[in-house]
Amino acid sequence: MQTIESSNLTNKNAVPDPASKSGATNALKRIVPLSNKVKNVITEEFELLLGNPTRPVASVQPAPEVLPHIEAVLQSASLSYRDALVVQLAFWIANGRHTDITTRAEGGRGVSKWLGTYLAAMHIRAVQDAFQNVGKNTVRLDRGNAPSFDKVLHWGSSRERSSTDIEQAFHFVCVHIAANARPVMPLPRLNRGNLTFSRMCQLFVSLFASASGGAFEQFSVAALLHALIEQQGESNKYRVETKNLNASDKSSRSAGDIQILVGNRVVEALEVTANDWRDKLSGAARTIKDNDLSRLTIVASGVESAGDALFGELNKQGIDLSVLEIKSFVFSMVSALTRPGRSFALERMYELLDRHQPRVDVVNQFVESLRDMQLCD
Repeated sequence: MQTIESSNLTNKNAVPDPASKSGATNALKRIVPLSNKVKNVITEEFELLLGNPTRPVASVQPAPEVLPHIEAVLQSASLSYRDALVVQLAFWIANGRHTDITTRAEGGRGVSKWLGTYLAAMHIRAVQDAFQNVGKNTVRLDRGNAPSFDKVLHWGSSRERSSTDIEQAFHFVCVHIAANARPVMPLPRLNRGNLTFSRMCQLFVSLFASASGGAFEQFSVAALLHALIEQQGESNKYRVETKNLNASDKSSRSAGDIQILVGNRVVEALEVTANDWRDKLSGAARTIKDNDLSRLTIVASGVESAGDALFGELNKQGIDLSVLEIKSFVFSMVSALTRPGRSFALERMYELLDRHQPRVDVVNQFVESLRDMQLCD
């Protein structure tokens, strides 16, 4: 769906004005997709809320008949309905007139994906694409799976709704979301000239010495793997995925803490732990079998100190199981990366720490460590 902001098209009976010879062309250039206007509505609201140094508070509340249903959506464990509600209300506002928000508008899927990325960049938990879960194979969104969500959509689609009604509801939802923004330090601009092997390795050694609950270990390995694939120009073929910290492999439907995929097929799986490597042995055979893998890699501590006893333990498993010392693994990965690749890895690690584990202090410690090691400007 598209709107035209203004038009200089001349009347067909009017005498052509040389000064406006290209009027029709210029008017067409001003055609703005409605989805772009929706993004602007959302961006302006969140910039206003997040630019306020105090915790966002709703200046007005939605109408009493819809408030309990909006609150139910906001309190739901599923963020998909919350984010979908933002998109639908923003479409109403951008359209500037009565809109049936029980259906997904043209361009809505793209806005939903954009919103997921935008909120994540604002340090707010979000889903990658709300419409992947809400109305996945249909434009109808009121499907009875979330009664409160459906009631808000029906309320918003009523001919009785005014712009003020919708704007108040939209503001209330956005305030609730903005209030959950995490107070993490922004990633400073990296100094590529200082991303030498020694400084990078010193950074990881210092991070591994702190108690992050395994966050630094898991996400450093994931980020370095991603960077190496990117550097080799293989990102169009291989994809690195890592689960949320402390999520079980079963609940996250992952073959390991980190997995490398070609399409939807897992070709490599890695288990990463800050603890001793022996802690991961018991479930290795089951992981390989359940996920139809040819092998599994464990990246952990205490490997080098095990000596020849390591091989005896692995031989008992009867499977192709690799066990690597985490520091040695990281050092070899850093060595393989160029400075641009190392910069990519640190940027990716920041994203993973921010989005896949709950502790703000862990993210901020990472930023402070970058500064301590003089890796940023």
